Amino acid sequence: MSQRNYPGTTSLEITDREITSIKIARKAAAEGMVLLKNDGVLPLKDGEKIALYGGGASYTVKGGTGSGMVNNRSNVSITEGLEAAGFDILNIDWLQAYDAEYESSRNAWMQKIYDLAGAPGDFGGLYSAHASNPMVMPKGDPIIKKDTDIAIYVISRISGEGADRKNVPDDYELSEDELESLKTITTLYSKTIVILNVGGIIDLSFMDELNISALVLMSQAGMEGGNALADVLKGDVNPCGKLTDTWAMNYLDYPGSADFSHNNGNVIEEKYAEGIYVGYRYFDSFDINPRYPFGFGLSYTTFELKQTDIQISEDKIIVSCKVTNTGNTAGKEVVHLYSYLPKGERHKENKRLVAFAKTKLLNPGETETLTLTFSCYLLASYHTARSQYYLDAGKYILEMQICDAEGFLKKSCEHALVLQERTVLSTHSPICPLLDSLSEIEPSESAEAPVAENEINIEKAVSSYIEKDRLYRDNLKKRPLPFEAKVKEALSKMTTEEKARLVCGQPSVMSGEIIGSAAMTIPGAAGETFNGLEHLGIGHLILADGPAGIRLQKHYQVNPEDGSIYMMNRYETLENRIFGKEFLHPEGEDHYMFCTAIPVGTLLAQTFDVSLMEEIGDLIGTEMEEMGVQLWLAPGMNIHRNPLCGRNFEYYSEGPVVSGLMACAITKGVESHKNCAVTIKHFACNNQEENRRGVSSIVSERALREIYLKGFEIAVKEADPKAIMTSYNKVNGVHTANSYDLCTTTARNEWGFSGIIMTDWLTTNANGGSAASKCIEAGNDLIMPGNKSDIQEILDALDAKKDLSLSMEALDACCRRMLSMILQLTT
Repeated sequence: MSQRNYPGTTSLEITDREITSIKIARKAAAEGMVLLKNDGVLPLKDGEKIALYGGGASYTVKGGTGSGMVNNRSNVSITEGLEAAGFDILNIDWLQAYDAEYESSRNAWMQKIYDLAGAPGDFGGLYSAHASNPMVMPKGDPIIKKDTDIAIYVISRISGEGADRKNVPDDYELSEDELESLKTITTLYSKTIVILNVGGIIDLSFMDELNISALVLMSQAGMEGGNALADVLKGDVNPCGKLTDTWAMNYLDYPGSADFSHNNGNVIEEKYAEGIYVGYRYFDSFDINPRYPFGFGLSYTTFELKQTDIQISEDKIIVSCKVTNTGNTAGKEVVHLYSYLPKGERHKENKRLVAFAKTKLLNPGETETLTLTFSCYLLASYHTARSQYYLDAGKYILEMQICDAEGFLKKSCEHALVLQERTVLSTHSPICPLLDSLSEIEPSESAEAPVAENEINIEKAVSSYIEKDRLYRDNLKKRPLPFEAKVKEALSKMTTEEKARLVCGQPSVMSGEIIGSAAMTIPGAAGETFNGLEHLGIGHLILADGPAGIRLQKHYQVNPEDGSIYMMNRYETLENRIFGKEFLHPEGEDHYMFCTAIPVGTLLAQTFDVSLMEEIGDLIGTEMEEMGVQLWLAPGMNIHRNPLCGRNFEYYSEGPVVSGLMACAITKGVESHKNCAVTIKHFACNNQEENRRGVSSIVSERALREIYLKGFEIAVKEADPKAIMTSYNKVNGVHTANSYDLCTTTARNEWGFSGIIMTDWLTTNANGGSAASKCIEAGNDLIMPGNKSDIQEILDALDAKKDLSLSMEALDACCRRMLSMILQLTT
């Protein structure tokens, strides 16, 4: 057998790295869970007798399907976690009977997927059938009263890429079986605890009808979910997660809900008629009461909040506050800082989040001073006709919020930022013009802002920002390309075909046939860049999916005769991915790559803990180093525009500041490892999964800049991620991968992005996708995963064949950036 290095290990023994990672994943999972209701039943006593029901009890959903699904060693279910924590589960007989029913249901579901997929070997058919038909948990045996007053009922949901959710039973709504089970449980037991093992928002109207003692948003908590939930229910971890989304009383309360995705039968065009009024901005500005507001989350203790000081430093506003634990239990609290916006010539949301901070673990009676800092730029609005960010004259009232024991938001308004004259902060090139008519909603009138006694003039801060932004943009033009001399030398020696191959990934037997698994060097990796430049001293990069960990093939085999890795064909790879089916060779040598399944993005953001997010990033970087991966295809940071988006679980929030700052933190953690980098995605407006390659997001430039690009802008400017992934969809009729406005005008020329921009997998040509040559002309440097047809299209376009056109200058620019990034991550 030839000698080569194989990623992972040949031993099934758990490693020290895994043990450390498991602890971090468990901590993050527990701190991101949100306590939504508690009448005092929680925390549970040690050894408490409980009855446990619901399919998610033993078959807990760790995360969504698709590219974010991690092939980790094992998962801890809720049943296993509660048993390990010492709880006395009295209905083990019910849970054991459920095992048999679940197995039967799963087999029937798998057969249904195969039947819907069509002929064996039809990858596209199998992929679509699986994406559109998530498994529904069976009901289980009749529920019989056990010798306890406490019952726990688990509601589980799963979704993923390729299909949006639906406002129907067994999805957004509870099914008849679930409602019947809950009614029975609340009749038999005086204390019912409901666990929401869901990746996104569901209908909670059952809370109005039934006697529910406690409601816990577990979310999809990764491989340690069961243990983490037990930590929260037992009180070993005091709940400290806060909602990153607004949970409405009714689905139709969300703006544009009737027209979202498949709801109106039109998946070709998606009109963002809500404009800037997304999430809490809408509910607050239009005075609609939600069931649970953005930022909501209870604790087992109570806190007191007091603003103490405010300072101006350059363009930054620095607000201090004291948080005191006034209860009897140690805990952590999150403080949100909002700014009310003055009325001006354009309508604006009533207030917006500008900063947040989380305390350390405070003992009863202990106080901590927190500092919340933000740039005056975050107060600005965008004027589309003038292409300007501006600040209206008036008072910007600062309001701090925490959640009290009764579930009300405690508010503290002591400071007002005062600007005497309307001021333009920056002027930009127009981007992504509307090609269709779009009528956006506006509130009938603005709510009155609260009164603050302390007024602070911010003229100097605004002037400081204007000068700082001018210098920043000037310096962009002078910034050298890393490894510039070596890049120039290599480029001068490359043939035209080599250049075309460099920007198209490495074609393989899997390319063009499967999303998210097209690498040959590391089994299960998403892809790799062109590996044919070794004669020039240029290596290549391995890319692996996220964002709930590193998605690799946890078990692969090596041929002992020639040292090659046994590869599954395209159809087998998909079967392995969605059903866990293995195709083993008796003579093969076994190798294992066990990566950590961290909680989904929404749960991580619910921690509101940037230090913890950086720790998660460090965990990912450590595993990337061990497995030989250079680019992690994460974090996902699209906005939760509508609860039914199939991939919301991957993303952080309805708020761009939360999305941006969380992405910053995880980026810093990953990129603290020298040869590891992130890929922030999906750029931009990837808010619908139905017809994702063809749908056009019709959105105003103002909403685009203030809502959908803002998180990306924050991440680029503050964390310097090495890569951006464009999305499948179009923005105002232009595929994002073909959009010069997004890739070059905005990301590079305005924000100063210096890394590489890549497509999502298989975006070109098929099913109305983008054009390969136009990707390069737009400044989208890398077309993945690497199709020979894309390479040929680029060569044809250079020769002006087949009505195609591409300049060598544009191709060389992409090649320079690719060469530089490869050298940065392999040197």
